[in-house]
Amino acid sequence: YDMDASKFIQQMIIFLFSWHNVSSLAMQTIALILQNDNRIILNCTYNKEKEEAISQRNIKWQKQIGDEFKDIAVFSPPGGQQPFIEKKMQNFYNNRTELIGPNTSLAAVMIIKDPVCGDGGTYRCWIQYYSDSSIKEKTNQTVVEFDSKSREPNEFLLFHTKLEENQSLSLICSADVGSPRGYIQIWKYLENFKPELIYTSSSTTNNTGSCTETINITFTVTRDDNGAFFRCSSQNSLTRGQEASRKSPKITVLYGPDEPLIKLLPPKSEFFVGEPLTIQCRTVSNPPPVFTWRFQPHNKSEETLIKPSYDKSKLVFDSLKVTDFGTYICTGVNPNRSNAPNASAFIAVYVRNSGMKYMYHDCDQCSFINICQKDRGMTLCTLNTWVPIAMVFISLSTSLALINIILIWKRKTRQKRVETKKKVISQRSPSSNAIPEDTHGEYSSPRDLMEMREHSLLLTHHNEPDGYTTTQDVVQYAAVQKKPTKDQVSDENVYDSAWNSDNVFFKLRPETQGPHRSPEQQ
Repeated sequence: YDMDASKFIQQMIIFLFSWHNVSSLAMQTIALILQNDNRIILNCTYNKEKEEAISQRNIKWQKQIGDEFKDIAVFSPPGGQQPFIEKKMQNFYNNRTELIGPNTSLAAVMIIKDPVCGDGGTYRCWIQYYSDSSIKEKTNQTVVEFDSKSREPNEFLLFHTKLEENQSLSLICSADVGSPRGYIQIWKYLENFKPELIYTSSSTTNNTGSCTETINITFTVTRDDNGAFFRCSSQNSLTRGQEASRKSPKITVLYGPDEPLIKLLPPKSEFFVGEPLTIQCRTVSNPPPVFTWRFQPHNKSEETLIKPSYDKSKLVFDSLKVTDFGTYICTGVNPNRSNAPNASAFIAVYVRNSGMKYMYHDCDQCSFINICQKDRGMTLCTLNTWVPIAMVFISLSTSLALINIILIWKRKTRQKRVETKKKVISQRSPSSNAIPEDTHGEYSSPRDLMEMREHSLLLTHHNEPDGYTTTQDVVQYAAVQKKPTKDQVSDENVYDSAWNSDNVFFKLRPETQGPHRSPEQQ
């Protein structure tokens, strides 16, 4: 019920008069929640007959805690002992409870000031009396319920805000969760991620404490939690979302450094003198790592410290030298993690001139012009001088073979041309025996050529009619070869002196032409 004090008194008077002429003990309990006055009034009113008797301390207000009712306040009949709070309940109810014992009216009143969540629940009035020569009990129950919104947590602590990876973070939150069914939630917030609920407390519905709920939890952090913050929210059925919440500061999670990763830019297996090179070292760490570089020259055991010019995570070479050939070691250190081990990685850089020995990890990386040799656990690739010589010899052999093939082809082509001429001659003469012997592609002298021409003429004239002097081809040919005078044909050869030396040219006269002219007459 919810009413003011005047209405409560009026109801009590009506209730007492309504029990007139009741034949046995009667009782009624009323719970009044005065939210304006911030009080709970529990009233137990009873009436008895003359033959009914109530002994001292046999009127009690009890509350259900768990499965049983426990005594809170003890009362006596009018004129008896003053009411008091049970010793076991004094810590919870003292200084905020007022008890009014029976006087002229038969009533036991308990007023609870500044009610808390634990004040809600089921109460009952218990009376033990004597009647009809026996001891009897009478009870009557009433329920106290009130609603109260949760409030912003009054305390939210983190121990600590800077942690190592995989350490446990302690979170303590205290808040007035209100009534009914109040509880606390803990949320984790990360940038660019949705809030994550990591804890929810149990409901305070049947607790005997106040509406203030306090939780103390631990949370194991990972490197992904770096920069996260937490929020403690007070919740009940009347609170929506995170209306009553408090935000924590951001946490810092220290981790790393992990094993570095080294890259060569450009990514090649070997470099030549004069080429540029950038060696880059990367690792994951919070805070960012501090890099140091060391260099171990090839085939040497001592190491030297290298100081990069501007970016400590890189070594930049504008123009490589042979002395840059060796192993480079990158070490990352986390300045805020004194107990964390340093992380190192190394890479070998191979710099060489043309023809110089250079080093690999295995023989598979040596080319076909190299000789693979093992030296101190490493592989050396040396230029094999016989390979270039063999390549030159193979090139020359191939060129000579190609020339021979071309010459053979030309000779066969020439032979085909001669055979073609022979076929033409054989088609003009029925006798093939008179054809001069094939020179098989050899050089023919002017004399041989004239004999062949003359013989062809004779064979042709033999079959021609009387009065035919010569063929036009031979006449023209002779005219070109000899320059005649008025009376005779000159013996002077225009192109070759061999024509005069053997006197192979003969005068073509009508009287000397005939079918019976033999080669000896020429």
